[in-house]
Amino acid sequence: MVRPMSYPPCHGDLTDKALTYLKQCHPAEYRHKTIPQRNQYAEDAARRAERYAEILISQGMFESEAWNDAIRTEILENRGD
Repeated sequence: MVRPMSYPPCHGDLTDKALTYLKQCHPAEYRHKTIPQRNQYAEDAARRAERYAEILISQGMFESEAWNDAIRTEILENRGD
């Protein structure tokens, strides 16, 4: 069962989401990385998402919208390009 996202999401939720994304959407890259490399990938993605969400919130975006946008952009790599 998937639990609903709470805002702000905790750092662990963000790293879990990044690892799940890497494993499901880029399985070859996931298998190629060592466990420390996977963990670093997830940490970096989570930190980028946290920073981006803070920026969006400071610019007046609703918290839930800011977090969803930050997760999409920085963790799910949906940069729209």
